[in-house]
Order: sequence, then structure tokens, then C-alpha cells
Amino acid sequence: MTTTTFVPSVGRAVSVGPGGVSLRRTFRAEWTKIRTLRSTWMTVGISAVVSITLAAVVCASNLSQWDSMSVKERLAFDGTSNALIGVLFATVIIGSLAVRAITSEYSSGMIRLTFSAVPRRRAVLAAKAALMAAVAFPVALASNLAAFFVGQQILASKSLDTSIGHPGVVTAIVFGALAVSLVAVIGVGLGTVMRRTASATTVLSLVIIGSQLLGLALPEVARQYLPGFALQAVVTVHRVSGLLSPAFGLAVLAGYALVSFGVANVLIARRDA
Repeated sequence: MTTTTFVPSVGRAVSVGPGGVSLRRTFRAEWTKIRTLRSTWMTVGISAVVSITLAAVVCASNLSQWDSMSVKERLAFDGTSNALIGVLFATVIIGSLAVRAITSEYSSGMIRLTFSAVPRRRAVLAAKAALMAAVAFPVALASNLAAFFVGQQILASKSLDTSIGHPGVVTAIVFGALAVSLVAVIGVGLGTVMRRTASATTVLSLVIIGSQLLGLALPEVARQYLPGFALQAVVTVHRVSGLLSPAFGLAVLAGYALVSFGVANVLIARRDA
């Protein structure tokens, strides 16, 4: 049996079934929220600029230090990883945007209207996570490509550049973009669990960047599973001790995303809006 429900935020009647608003309409509503916010496009723009700028800075810095590097350091040099250093910071920037996708509604009280229009709370959460991941991937992919070519152009002055056809390079570029998408899912999950932008963003930053600093105190076998080190592994072409393979690193990040989303999925259905 089909009923007609008036959705205040849309301002018109929509036809829904016994389970509430369809998943397609839920995705459409969440996409409208994301794309109409100026902060969304400002944030992804900042992410791209940071990624490309860091590629130039880090590659130029390594280039200037090349003559003073030891033989061991030169052999371990990874031009691809240097150019994709921005992935580490892009995950935090895009992840913070994903956090705000849910926390902003809790802080403004709009979440009550959202759940009134779409009673299936888990569908709302799934739509937010999927859409944030979908926004993150092409932005990160384009940023990684640009950062790679900018970095290699700088390194070419001393013939340290790597071609995009070199084994592992395309994998690093694509996996780096997938990693940013997975962190976006983690951000939505953390935002749902914590409900506060500042707290969730701080935790996300500690999880990504802080884990690289704190992990230095741990044995290699343990720290390679921390998010920051898993991210580094994803964009690394030359295998080094203490890092997982790119595929395994991506799998570890997927595991963190699954846990974050799973906990959020349970809590969003149990707690009051």
C-alpha cells in the first residue's frame, strides 16, 4: 500500500512505500545538501592545492639535498612517494569535510528534520558515506595525477624523475585516491559517533597524522598497521622495511572504514536525534 507524505524540506508531496522514502530519493536529497554547500567545493579545492603544492615543495627539497645524501638514502629514494606526499594531508582535509557532512546537521538541529523526512536513519548514513567517498575519489585522483607530474618535472633536472609507466606508479596514484575515499567514510563514521565537529576532526587528525608520529615508538611489525603508515604504504613504489604492500595497506584502511561505519550504523539507530 502506498501513502503520500509531505516533506517540509522539499515543500512538495512525495510518494513513498511502507518502508519510507526510497533509497534513490535519500541519495538525491543528500547529494543536494553536499553540492549546494559552498564549503564543499572550497574544501576539495584546498585539498587539491595542498596536494600539488606539497609535491613541489617536497620534491624540490629532496632535490636540493641529493648531493649530500648517502648511498643508502639515494637507493631508497622514491620519486612517486615524494610526489604523492599530499595524500596524507588530503585525507585529513577531505575527511574533515566528511565529518561536517553529519556533525553540521547535529549542531544545527537539522538532523531531526532529516530523520522526519527519511525515517530510515541507516539509509541516510549510507547515503552520506557513499556520496562523500564518491566526491573524494575523482578529486583525489586528479590531484594525485597533477602532483605526480609536477613532482617529476622538478626531479627531472637531476634525472631523478619516474615515468607514469614505471611499475607501481599508476597503482600508487589510484590507490592513493581510493585511500582518500576510505578516510571520507571514516570521517562520516566518526562524525556520527561523536556528533561534534571539533572533537571528530581532532580524532581523525590524530588517527591519520598523529599515528605516524606515535607509531615511531612501536615495533615495525605493529606500527605498519596504523592508519598513517597504511596510507604511506599505499603510495609507496619502492618497498621498504616497516611498510605493508600497497594492496595490503589499502585493505587495512578499508578495515578501519568498515569498523567506523559499523559502529556509526549501530549508534545512529539507537540514539535520539
